[in-house]
Amino acid sequence: MMLGRALNRSLLRARPFLVAPRIAPPISRSPHYQFQHRYSTQQPPGKGPRDPSAAGSDAISPTGANTSPLPSDSSDSTRTPPQEPSPPSPPPNPPPPESQLPELELFLKETEKAEKASSDRGGSRGRAGGGGGLGRGEGLPKSAYISSTDRKRERLARVFFGSFIAFLIGGTLYMGRELDDVERKYYKDLQQGWGPSAFYARLKARTNDLLNFYNEPPFEKLLPDPLPDYSRPYTLVISLEDVCVHSTWDREYGWRIAKRPGLDYFLAYLSQYYEIVVFTSQHEQTAAPVIQKMDQYPGYIMYPLFRAHTRYKNGKYIKDLNYLNRDLSKVIMLEANPDAWSENPNNTIKMEPWDGDPKDKELISLIPFLEYIAAMGISDVRLVIEGFGDKHVPTEFSRREAIARAEHIKRVEEQRKSRKSTAGGALLGALGMSRQSASEEKTFMDLARERGLQGYHDMQKHIEDHKEEMLQQQKKMEKEAAEMMKTSLSKIFTEGLPKPPGAQ
Repeated sequence: MMLGRALNRSLLRARPFLVAPRIAPPISRSPHYQFQHRYSTQQPPGKGPRDPSAAGSDAISPTGANTSPLPSDSSDSTRTPPQEPSPPSPPPNPPPPESQLPELELFLKETEKAEKASSDRGGSRGRAGGGGGLGRGEGLPKSAYISSTDRKRERLARVFFGSFIAFLIGGTLYMGRELDDVERKYYKDLQQGWGPSAFYARLKARTNDLLNFYNEPPFEKLLPDPLPDYSRPYTLVISLEDVCVHSTWDREYGWRIAKRPGLDYFLAYLSQYYEIVVFTSQHEQTAAPVIQKMDQYPGYIMYPLFRAHTRYKNGKYIKDLNYLNRDLSKVIMLEANPDAWSENPNNTIKMEPWDGDPKDKELISLIPFLEYIAAMGISDVRLVIEGFGDKHVPTEFSRREAIARAEHIKRVEEQRKSRKSTAGGALLGALGMSRQSASEEKTFMDLARERGLQGYHDMQKHIEDHKEEMLQQQKKMEKEAAEMMKTSLSKIFTEGLPKPPGAQ
């Protein structure tokens, strides 16, 4: 901007004929101004002069006062505006000598030096060490241009970085320290000493334990030891999401949870044979109300497990059955998520996720197979599940059961024919008596299913007769549990932490 102003100034001085000045005519030369000036200086009739200078002026006649100074013409089209006199041309100015432009020369020299210094430094804007007339920080240190706030920030950053390095070194030495008496029992394979290999082994073991605190389940045994009088021989682990229920969300109703068809009958019937555990990867505050709604009358679902009881590995939540505190040869899991059963594929019946179809009958079709496992007393369920491979378990089991039923009926017919061929059988047949009964054509599973149905009906009748009593007992237990959990801050300071049950 300064360069452009200086160039314009030099051009005006050197060649004035290129830019002609625009001089407006004086106001006193216009006819309108002359008329107003003349009228204002005249003396009104019958009065003295306004000022001494106006005393000697000639008086204006009334006719002249009422006459317009402009030429009068009846036709507007023939009127010609008054011509303004052309302004006189200014005399040409001689070009100034070179010595009269010191500002432009100095500015051009400084600009050239600054551009040269900038190009030598690669176009850098910060010029702390000098080298250009306009460079920032010429002859001054960089700290002279740093504010007190920036100095404080740099000082805090240095303190933080130093503390971090000290913490990192100290933490490494602490995690790699020698084992104490308690740790020697836990880390039996680690060596003592400050050798590089022994130090790294201890550091790695303790670091893994620290991370496993967040990635592994909170307990090595997720379920308590089975009670001999009330325990079932088999454990059935059921997934909550996409197996028992299905969640949907829409703009009109928000979140809605649908219960799978046949779920109530499935839980009630199989609770005779299995210890039922609901295992979900959802948080407890989200899944606990749903599970409580599924098991309104306690007894069907023995234990619920939530996300806190899963293993977190490679971004996946794994339902590791090894932490259940149960014999895996007697554990069956129903799961629709491959990530959840990745640690125990032989214990899992792989199911398709339920999409909310109200006509679904998958759970009901699984009852005969699960009842067969419990009725036959299978020693290792993993071998049976592995034998089905990738086939649909309910369909394949129904096919195999139909084949076994046909063979059983064929064998009964052969036995019937052999009895008729004997003399005793012929005599009984002639008298209208037969040794055959209706139960001979029933298979073992038919008889087991009849016992299961009878047990289911007896259980439902017992619940119906004692419904109110069971609900009152449940509310009483919930109230007692809530009272035990109440511990105020003042009580902790006055009486100390609550003691566990049985402690003196």
